[in-house]
Amino acid sequence: MKQEPAQIKKLNALLRRLKSRHKNLEAPGYEPTTQLIMAFLQADASRRKAEQAYDALMEDIVDNNELRVSLTQEITDVIGEDYPRVFWRIERMREALNEVYQREHDFRMQKAVSLTKKEQRHYLDTLPGITPYAAASVMLLSFGGHALPVDDKLVALLVREEIVKEGLSPAEVESLLLRQIKAGDPALEAHLLIQAWSDGCKTPASVLESPEPSHAGVDPVREDLMASHDPPAKSKAAKKPAKKPAKKPAAKKKAAKPTKRTKKK
Repeated sequence: MKQEPAQIKKLNALLRRLKSRHKNLEAPGYEPTTQLIMAFLQADASRRKAEQAYDALMEDIVDNNELRVSLTQEITDVIGEDYPRVFWRIERMREALNEVYQREHDFRMQKAVSLTKKEQRHYLDTLPGITPYAAASVMLLSFGGHALPVDDKLVALLVREEIVKEGLSPAEVESLLLRQIKAGDPALEAHLLIQAWSDGCKTPASVLESPEPSHAGVDPVREDLMASHDPPAKSKAAKKPAKKPAKKPAAKKKAAKPTKRTKKK
């Protein structure tokens, strides 16, 4: 799966056009858990809509931990049932937040911050309910990794611009774009430009009317990428108990004692 030269030219032309139109774009400075929440609220919507929803939640709820234990209907009552795919996105967000708490014994991703970039992506990709857009958002904006958030809305817009082919998943489109955009500041700048462009466009009806995915979990494309990642430190430590069976030979020495007593008689 690769982009044709004509598609790459159109991508570069789009980025140049957006760069001349949008000046001094600033990246949000959220800590990882807040960025995760913002990503779930922003996908297939807009950054402004997500910020307004989060502000409304924080007026009604104490902090991110209380948000984690709130019911889906309670959260929906605050941000409104007209929010795109509201029940689906809130349920998946709660799944991911509860798994963070199980791993960290805290609602903040303090342990994840100390991991390597590969381990951080593995950490995010294996959260229940995670989406490619949410994982990439936290990876890029909070952990400084090489990622590019892509949702269904952006896929539809890029198809319209003939930059990618129709029928690709958000994870597949992210993979294609990352081949053309370098890590570090170029990736961050590209995201801010593309996100500003997406925010200024209406979400296509084809996205809003499409059925919600029937399952949570890692996208197959991400599973392939994860296979080449180093497993988190916990996984490596889990192999140590296998050495314990080596203590069994001690039982053989006890069985040998009666034989010696027989010879003395």
